[in-house]
Amino acid sequence: MKAVVNYESGAKKVRLMEVEPPLPQAGQVRIRVSYCGICGTDIHIFSGDGGYPTNPPVTMGHELSGVVESVGAGVDPAWIGQRVVSETYYHTCGICPYCQTGHKNLCPEKQSIGSAVNGAMAELVVVPAKNLHRIPQGVSMEEAAMTEPLACCAQGVLEFGGLRPGDKVLITGPGAIGLMCLQLAASAGARVVIAGTQVDAERLELAKELGACAAVFSDRPDAEDRIAALCPPYGPDVVFDCSGAGPAIQMGLRAVRKGGRYVQVGLTGKPTTLDMNLITLKELTVYGTYAQKTEWWIRSLELLGQKKISLKPLISNIYRLEDWEQKIPAPGNPGTLAAKRRSRLSQRKALSREWPWRSWRLQKRGSRFPW
Repeated sequence: MKAVVNYESGAKKVRLMEVEPPLPQAGQVRIRVSYCGICGTDIHIFSGDGGYPTNPPVTMGHELSGVVESVGAGVDPAWIGQRVVSETYYHTCGICPYCQTGHKNLCPEKQSIGSAVNGAMAELVVVPAKNLHRIPQGVSMEEAAMTEPLACCAQGVLEFGGLRPGDKVLITGPGAIGLMCLQLAASAGARVVIAGTQVDAERLELAKELGACAAVFSDRPDAEDRIAALCPPYGPDVVFDCSGAGPAIQMGLRAVRKGGRYVQVGLTGKPTTLDMNLITLKELTVYGTYAQKTEWWIRSLELLGQKKISLKPLISNIYRLEDWEQKIPAPGNPGTLAAKRRSRLSQRKALSREWPWRSWRLQKRGSRFPW
């Protein structure tokens, strides 16, 4: 079968290869992949920049939807033929304090598909049966393939955000992750303002279609005054940064009200300085959120099935597996990427040049491989 394989460590050590089809062992299922998302993780692996550890040779890809084709010993055969998504953890120890308290995303022995073990940029993938979730009726396979990033956002917004109806929320970064967080916050009854640069104008317009009360250009001198005016009397109750960009992070910390909550959803990619005095003097509660727990997969699929979240507008393009190399760029040359991508993107997919590394990471989350 065909698979996109990271065959050794280093830059661009990835190629489309013929590999042996995997066989499900006891407790496992084999899925025929319908769609697989391109994540920032995949871009780090392709670039060989050390931004994400791998265990080559390994098939890439962890955001997937598909149909169960066969099952291993001990697995209910009723799974065969079911439309499913799969959690990404291939192995967790099950005995550490994190696993024992439901935080397997923090297990020190965690191994994930697409990096530690073979993933879903292939015709077939094998995963533990315990990781499966059925796709609700009415949810397309394309949208279902984005359940993994949606579950990441759901954990950040619905768990760490602590939202209540009527809360005022600021989201910085209108990429795919930011637009998912926007819809999740709105579904919880929050009033959402979203901020992005002027290059993000079309994304900000889309944000308003998806439920934002207002959009602000963060690179204009009056941006923080506008945010304050939109979130009276003291500023946003909660800020979610989905950009991972230093200027946006600093703006969010300045904007959030005293005693408010700040949640870092986007990875920064490089060290970022925080004003600890600002955090202390405003008595802020600051959270980071990493990956997701099982409960947020369940909740995300419920929201998709209830049509409270719309992911189709976030899908930039659908590509064939054979075209993978044109779609996974190296992050070392974001300017070339922007020009290269723009010819293939739909109208609302212009890329940000202020924070280019972020733009392709978030944009690529909305790309899908069909086969």
